[in-house]
Amino acid sequence: MRGFFKREEGGTVAELALMVPFLAVMLAGVTEFGRLFQSYTSLTKSTRTAARYLSNHPFNDVHKAKARNLAACGQLTCGANDQPLLTGLTPGHICIESTGDPNPVSVTVSIPRTAGGCGSPYTYQPIFDLAVLLHAPTFSLNLPMAPSTTMYYMLDN
Repeated sequence: MRGFFKREEGGTVAELALMVPFLAVMLAGVTEFGRLFQSYTSLTKSTRTAARYLSNHPFNDVHKAKARNLAACGQLTCGANDQPLLTGLTPGHICIESTGDPNPVSVTVSIPRTAGGCGSPYTYQPIFDLAVLLHAPTFSLNLPMAPSTTMYYMLDN
């Protein structure tokens, strides 16, 4: 019986059992933060593309709608079967404004941080609920994303 208690073969398994929860939370956290930054970068690029499109096309309702579709779906038309760039992103999230009236000087394409005015806020949707993993109910990665791009209007009226 004394030999049984002196053996150390199970020590590694016990250490692994202690580390697995910590490693799972670390993996989930790294994955979520990577997805968060990738989502924000995608939104930034989509607003930049829409602003670039509007900066050299007539500034009217037809081209504003095309720019909203371009920012949301990556195409000038955004049909029911088309996938949005990010889950839950619609042309209704995109806000288009200009400075200068009646001829625009600059064009701004953005996604607002709060409701009201034009567009509606877009909130990041995480895969893992880190609040449950960390036992912290106030911790959430459901963060609003509000990129904005302003470009000079290049088309002469």
